[in-house]
Amino acid sequence: MTTSVDATARPATQRLREETRDLHTAAEKGPYQAAMVMGRLPRAGYVAMLEQMLLVHRALEAGLERARAGSPAIARVVTREQYQEPYLLEDLAYFGIDPDAIEATGATRALVEEIERASNDPLTLLGMHYVLEGSNNGNRFIAKALMKAYDLTPPDGLCYMLPYGERQPEVWSAFKTNLDACGLGDEEVTTLVRAAEAMYRGIIAIHASLQERMAERV
Repeated sequence: MTTSVDATARPATQRLREETRDLHTAAEKGPYQAAMVMGRLPRAGYVAMLEQMLLVHRALEAGLERARAGSPAIARVVTREQYQEPYLLEDLAYFGIDPDAIEATGATRALVEEIERASNDPLTLLGMHYVLEGSNNGNRFIAKALMKAYDLTPPDGLCYMLPYGERQPEVWSAFKTNLDACGLGDEEVTTLVRAAEAMYRGIIAIHASLQERMAERV
């Protein structure tokens, strides 16, 4: 990591928030996500999203775990509690889904391949993880719509949406504090930003692919 950081530089999390804002908004406002927020997404559509996200998290978290020993930033910022694969497996078990039988969409395969290409670039993995970890903030509110739409009572079917329960604000605050405290240089933060952008684009593409699947089955 860089040992000298410009004192006037924006914190890493500020740059991430500001420079990915448009993609963040696009991901939130897409038709698939909007239907979920409004409680109008069919139950099968929600389960399909969980299936694809299992494949994404599995690839990313395997990469983070391999990189942990050699990356001070990952060791400092990423706790194993943040790994979402176990939560997704619990939800899929609740819905009676065999995780070994999941078929990836083309968009999911593309994102997983992008993650795997970054296996030797810890900061790229961390930037991607930032997006998924941050999504837990909005997921708290989406979960309320899902409870009503699918008659769910936490944690049943909602472990992924509510991994930390009422601790979500403090977990996210600690994540941001630790990331900013890494003392990353400008170029390193740019790597985080580019990786976060790639993750947002990947998620948008996955949602679009699931939307297409649903349309084909109508």
